[in-house]
Amino acid sequence: MNFKQPFYTLKLNTRHCGYRIAVNGCVIDEDRIGELNNTEYPINHYLKNGDNSIDIHHLNIAKKCGKKSGLHEEGFLTLSLCVRENDSTESIVLSETVYDSAKLRRDEGKVIYTDIEGLLETIEKSTSHSQFDVVNNKISPNESGAFTVGQYQVKKGLTKALQITQTVTLPTPFPLWRFFQADDLTPHNDLSDDEWISTRKMMIEQVYQPVYQALLDDDTAALTALFSGRGKELDQAFYKKDGQDVYEMVKHLKGLIHNNELSAVREIEFDYADVAVSFNRKMSWLHNWDLTMSSVLDFKYKGAEIVTRIPIQFARFDGNWEIVR
Repeated sequence: MNFKQPFYTLKLNTRHCGYRIAVNGCVIDEDRIGELNNTEYPINHYLKNGDNSIDIHHLNIAKKCGKKSGLHEEGFLTLSLCVRENDSTESIVLSETVYDSAKLRRDEGKVIYTDIEGLLETIEKSTSHSQFDVVNNKISPNESGAFTVGQYQVKKGLTKALQITQTVTLPTPFPLWRFFQADDLTPHNDLSDDEWISTRKMMIEQVYQPVYQALLDDDTAALTALFSGRGKELDQAFYKKDGQDVYEMVKHLKGLIHNNELSAVREIEFDYADVAVSFNRKMSWLHNWDLTMSSVLDFKYKGAEIVTRIPIQFARFDGNWEIVR
């Protein structure tokens, strides 16, 4: 038995470890400090039927001296790919990546990234390559099974630190998500200053201003239209009724608008915003400087320096921007 409505998640457990976790190049979370973390992320809306990549992009984090001096020597991370039937609470682990920074080979404190054998030793307790089916919620080895866990690749990656990549073959019943076919975008570091200013200006005018204005005007119809494409795909990803996700999203946003403990949506401080692009170069968003996964759309609590953020990501199709996640 494989799954009629598979619900895939990533379970993350970390300590003293900075990271960005990505599925098919879509960043789902980051930690720049190395705090303790124990979180589970639904990922159906980032997956496709067939081969998928799961990446751990490590981040150099500060030690007690306050300087960013590399990967923490006591860093530990476990990332488990799990699946369950949508209407069940019982999940099984398909693959588990176990990273132990103490195993890194270093030269005068610096990681030796050319030593691939040494890098692989940091994940030696991880799930090895295999192909299988799931029968009665148990792994059943099968050379023609629907699930495949691939070999790991390790290297100095895009974050200038260790990158751990694994390809997994997964069966999914939903269509290819629209963002996979979006225009390719250019990351900040590959843009000239003029190109970066122009890109940010275009995103403000075409993307953020309509969302900000709809929130400010408490415009249900405008919010529904802006989030309808995203909502349609999330309905499919998580087996909801047509229209349920956009209804829930708009209800949530209107709850923020009418929350007496919150001020009105804050005017976006674009001079303090940077353009982020996903690792697959398909999605983009504006964020506060040095906080890649933050959002420039938020409501502030009255009398407190606490905000409720509205994270949204966009893709561009034939030059036109759309909310996709």
